Amino acid sequence: MMVLQSHHLEPIETIFLTPLVRDGQRALTSVDLAIEFRSESLLLALAESAGVPKAGYGPAIASLAAYEDEIRRALDRLFTGF
Repeated sequence: MMVLQSHHLEPIETIFLTPLVRDGQRALTSVDLAIEFRSESLLLALAESAGVPKAGYGPAIASLAAYEDEIRRALDRLFTGF
């Protein structure tokens, strides 16, 4: 899972998560993003993002900041259609 929300929302009790799935485990959509993470090909499945309670989730273990521009473009496609 990857947290997509801003640190400005830290006080609220939910987090906005997006699943990371192994490439090939599901059909690729126009809002999915193929990434390499720890030498593994994964998909950031943005269409399956959801707000969930923070309880049970620990601290971040890594960052996908190198994909920030691609993530923003994929989110634009998800929310605006282009």
